[in-house]
Amino acid sequence: MHALHQNTKSPGSELPGIDQELFSTEELERYADVLIWAAELSRGQSFKTSETILIEYDLLARTLAETLYTRILERGLVPVQHQRATATMELSYLSNANNRRLHVLAPGELERKGGVNGLIRILAPQTLTHLETIAPELLARREAARARLREMLFFREVAHLMGRTVAVYPTPALADAAGLSLADYAAQVRRACMLGSDDPVRDWKRFQRKQAETLAWLNGLGIKRLQVQSQNVDLNLQLGADRQWVGLTGRNIPSFEIYTSPDCRLTEGIFRTDQVLYVGGVPVENVRLTFMQGRVVRVQAHGGAERLRRFMALDDGAWRVGEFSLTSRDHSTIKEYMATTLYDENIGGKSGNCHIALGASHPDAYAGAPADFTHFRRLELGFNESTQHWDLVNTEPKRVTATLADGARKVIYAEGVFTD
Repeated sequence: MHALHQNTKSPGSELPGIDQELFSTEELERYADVLIWAAELSRGQSFKTSETILIEYDLLARTLAETLYTRILERGLVPVQHQRATATMELSYLSNANNRRLHVLAPGELERKGGVNGLIRILAPQTLTHLETIAPELLARREAARARLREMLFFREVAHLMGRTVAVYPTPALADAAGLSLADYAAQVRRACMLGSDDPVRDWKRFQRKQAETLAWLNGLGIKRLQVQSQNVDLNLQLGADRQWVGLTGRNIPSFEIYTSPDCRLTEGIFRTDQVLYVGGVPVENVRLTFMQGRVVRVQAHGGAERLRRFMALDDGAWRVGEFSLTSRDHSTIKEYMATTLYDENIGGKSGNCHIALGASHPDAYAGAPADFTHFRRLELGFNESTQHWDLVNTEPKRVTATLADGARKVIYAEGVFTD
């Protein structure tokens, strides 16, 4: 179990981490190469000469952003850079903006992201708790304003017009929340992204081929239902029609999980987390959810339960499951809690992990043509729709039993590994 960490420093009061030598020059170049490859994987084809790549980065990730800028140029591509608002700026905006301003997209943002061929985001938070005083309703209004941007990016991606990925750069706030030194945190990132290799892109391609074998096995089983059992989990899920399991897509690095989106109307049972989750700047520990007829009917936690309930209350879909995911310890090299969902949902550790997400489902879990994945089709098949998406992780030893189309039951995951 991981103790709660409250970052009491005012956001932006210190900017440690910039220009610290967390990675060698060669490791930064390898990291950049992996991110370019991941964006190409997301797009479904390689970038062409003089195509544009947008680097969207946090201040503390400047060193990696600068290296990435150069590597993009060396590939014959055109870099476009955009530094995201600092924690102080974000807090100020949300504290002072009225409803009208919260619904405004910055001029040029649609054009900028709608005109590039790649988007690489580098997350490097200065603090994890700067938004703890901001009402969930305000955060939701800001996200609602970005809905058309997200929709545009999705359809540009499935049309192979652009590719995108997201990664993390170590910061003191992340390391502190994870209970690690900054150097140890960077070592976790180095291992998880395969930066110690002389050719990490080659190694990611090898992993992709290995994972593809498990995906083909799962998608060939004809799974109808799943029962997930561990010391604190007893959950029943129904996959529903036109579903598929998905793995490494390139949209985030690292990525070891295998996931799908179950029928959100039919979840039953209990799920409990054993990692701290930051919900709108508030740490929430030991979340225990009880489901009946697809919906959460009880929310419990050792801390932050009310914060989670307030976000869930923003729309009906936030009370339902949009994702179910499994990670094998044989696949993942992530060993420690990292205080960021990008890593924690991919943890391998001793027993692998499973996680569910409350809120929005994943469009790529739909087995049909993306153009057919309309609002009415989603409702018909039980794909969840929501403005929210909260990943809840359990790392206990567990058994996952599938009920197949012919009624047979088969254990597909046990003691942290797939049984293929």
